[in-house]
Amino acid sequence: MNMPREAGVGLRIRVQATRRAVGEAIAAAIRDVAGMPVTTDSTDPTQAHRASRRPDVVIVVGSTFDGSTSAAVRIARRRWRESIVIALTDTERVEDGVALVEQGADTWLAPSEGLDVLRSVLMRIAAGERVLLKPTALAEIASTLSRPVAARAVSRARLTSRERQVLECFAQGLSRPDIAALLGITIATLRTHVQNILGKLELHSIDQAAALLAGDRSVATPD
Repeated sequence: MNMPREAGVGLRIRVQATRRAVGEAIAAAIRDVAGMPVTTDSTDPTQAHRASRRPDVVIVVGSTFDGSTSAAVRIARRRWRESIVIALTDTERVEDGVALVEQGADTWLAPSEGLDVLRSVLMRIAAGERVLLKPTALAEIASTLSRPVAARAVSRARLTSRERQVLECFAQGLSRPDIAALLGITIATLRTHVQNILGKLELHSIDQAAALLAGDRSVATPD
């Protein structure tokens, strides 16, 4: 049984950011407002350093546009299954935040939520709290569960084999440059595939599309 910690004491916090300077700035801000020790690292698994101890909290900072946030969330969840993963997003859309939860985040913070909100979440974690989702997130998840699965499957079945390959790559956590290199296509062509995927699935972000695929990998896709 995990015993609550004294607020602000003992939490090991790790910031994973696509841009090291951004990660360092967020880490410094957390030290200032919460008085907690923080380490920083890259979201890129080829550049990330191995942590000597499991962090209690992993804060992920990436981009919804290029899928780096969801990729980093999935990697953090696989790497530290017992850690709490918080995603700092660049979007206000609840649907995008829920997509990150489906990828493995415990909660997310939108751009409009400042350091005080982050400090409050960290203090709740330090006090032993594990359920961190917002009421809006719970409502969105309930709404998603009520949508017909068949309707989503029919939409996804219209993807071409190439579009399916692209979506599989995003679901595996690959970055856009990695996907383009793997499939032998340009970034511009990849962008076109992403737009087509989102249009067919009637979604707003590739993170949502990858989350749907992760939840239903049994759907066959015709050419």
